[in-house]
Amino acid sequence: MNQTGDLANAVNEMAQLKGPCPSDVTVRFVRKPHPFDESVLDADALKVVRRLKRFGYETYLVGGCVRDLLLGAQPKDFDVVTSAKPAEIKALFRNCRLIGRRFRLAHLHFRENKIIEVATFRREPTEADDLSSRHAAQNLFGSAADDAGRRDFTVNALMYDVASGDILDWTGGLDDIDRRLIRAIGSPTRRLPEDPVRIIRAVKFASKLGLNIDADLYAEMISDSALITECSQARLLEELFKILRSGHAADCLKQLQDMGALAHILPGFCGAWAQLEAPSWGWLEKVDEMVQDGRQVTDAFLLAVFLYPVMEEMVWDTNDVARAVAAALKPVIQPLQFTKKHLATVRNVYVSQRRMIKGPKNKRTRRLAEREFAREAADLLEVTAQAPPAVLGQWRKLIERQPRQPQAAPARPRARRRRPPVRRTRTPKIESE
Repeated sequence: MNQTGDLANAVNEMAQLKGPCPSDVTVRFVRKPHPFDESVLDADALKVVRRLKRFGYETYLVGGCVRDLLLGAQPKDFDVVTSAKPAEIKALFRNCRLIGRRFRLAHLHFRENKIIEVATFRREPTEADDLSSRHAAQNLFGSAADDAGRRDFTVNALMYDVASGDILDWTGGLDDIDRRLIRAIGSPTRRLPEDPVRIIRAVKFASKLGLNIDADLYAEMISDSALITECSQARLLEELFKILRSGHAADCLKQLQDMGALAHILPGFCGAWAQLEAPSWGWLEKVDEMVQDGRQVTDAFLLAVFLYPVMEEMVWDTNDVARAVAAALKPVIQPLQFTKKHLATVRNVYVSQRRMIKGPKNKRTRRLAEREFAREAADLLEVTAQAPPAVLGQWRKLIERQPRQPQAAPARPRARRRRPPVRRTRTPKIESE
């Protein structure tokens, strides 16, 4: 058989579903040549893909990186999907760590804390599968087509074949990229209750990438927004910080607020927001500009700006700022469980605003520049424009002069002191008379 026939057979075989396809999912395989310049691809991700392929495993780049490249954006992360099982991935890479119980994944660790996530093709369960174990349904392995059908949105189910330079599409994601549309794979009435975090993800992608949300999907997102309360607090917290770091936080959070989803994520915040005379996302929009300009901002600073509209009155109009902020902060952030370090930094940033706005006039005030939260406090003064530019410039100079705190070397375990061997003397045996 010629090469063209071999390729057609390979494509047909690859497009076949090993697991059952839900009736509301339409599978139509399309393979479109669309080679990307390797300069826009992550070098470590390419090494991972090529090594897996070298050992005979079907492997592709998948998800957000393919979507962003097609939309003309530079991806932040490059994820890999493969036919190799998690244990087989670990056997090929010394820098591999297997994580997760619900969804077994391989994390490959590289320099500068970079992680390439490698997942195995998953499929839907069949009647013959043993689902007695707790997370069996999430770790059933299948084909690339099965895996694409299990993903959330069509634009996130695209795969890229590095070797051939082709885009692989089973769910109509390429058409939705052209239409700049976010559409669920399958019926939204089934897919959103499966994982209500998809409501937040859809809004995040729409805000960040300038996409429109499919009408049927959007209607179901409003209807199912209360299901967000069933999600784990850890996942909601992770998604909230992803939004704040996105550079489009103000627009995204406003959309979540308009559809009623934000009230289920942070009911205390939304309750305090409703009592404000003229609530505004203006400060968060300024932070979005900072992020888009490449400014380095911390999670604690992002949280401080996000909560600032409902905390502003306590920061400036209360006699005992520290006590007022400490008492008001917890009800505003419930039920999300932020780390103690984040909350301590937010409190210190708020409490320091009154002293910093007057400028570094005396020795005691200048010591604020030595504190760990000094940079975040100065950034908040900049965002809220409470301090004159001259005062803000003085604080910037003082903060930049502070020596960077060296990281403490890990404590070496103390060697166990060995006791000298005890010499035992034999008691002479006394023979009986």
